[in-house]
Amino acid sequence: MPDTSDQKSLDSFRSSLDASYEWPALYPFKFIVPKAHTETVLALFADDPVRAKESSSGRFTAYTIEMQMNSSNEVIAIYQRVTQIPDVISL
Repeated sequence: MPDTSDQKSLDSFRSSLDASYEWPALYPFKFIVPKAHTETVLALFADDPVRAKESSSGRFTAYTIEMQMNSSNEVIAIYQRVTQIPDVISL
């Protein structure tokens, strides 16, 4: 995921999404989340299926969430909300 504060990066990411997906489409979001922020991230995806894999240290969990998205703009909006949560890594 590009820097969501940089418009050129967002435009490039949007173009890449539009070239790779035919909307609406099932989109896989992937995040690495510190234990302290797990509930905050999962609250954003309350109604969607979530796969979780805990790190060997137990300090982080990798989440994969597949969501039905209607456009690249919806995908970017989700990433922008998640980037507001400290220490979360978007893949």
